[in-house]
Amino acid sequence: DIGRVLLNLITNAFHAVSERTQKEAPGYQPTVWVKTKKTADGVALSVQDNGGGIPPAIRDKIFQPFFTTKPTGEGTGLGLSMSYDIINKGHGGDIKMETAEGKGTVFKIVLPVKQEGK
Repeated sequence: DIGRVLLNLITNAFHAVSERTQKEAPGYQPTVWVKTKKTADGVALSVQDNGGGIPPAIRDKIFQPFFTTKPTGEGTGLGLSMSYDIINKGHGGDIKMETAEGKGTVFKIVLPVKQEGK
């Protein structure tokens, strides 16, 4: 499940940097970062891009079922709604988004460590 979520976030990040590449002046370096970090309570994962960012008008909708910004037929991945459910409901974690238009987006996932016998 976590692999599917990460694949969805990475695919979205590649899409974002690809879109910005088409609009940006020469010199733009499309970049996607995937980071992991052990925390006291579990693990933190993040997928960050330097794409165009998410416009304010749709930020509140991105985790809603069936919401997509992709044209018909292109949005066939897992989707952010399912990713949210997998992380929050399926694994007791949390997923958050930070974005700035023209600078990029980062999705941060925090997963708790499951204690043996619990």
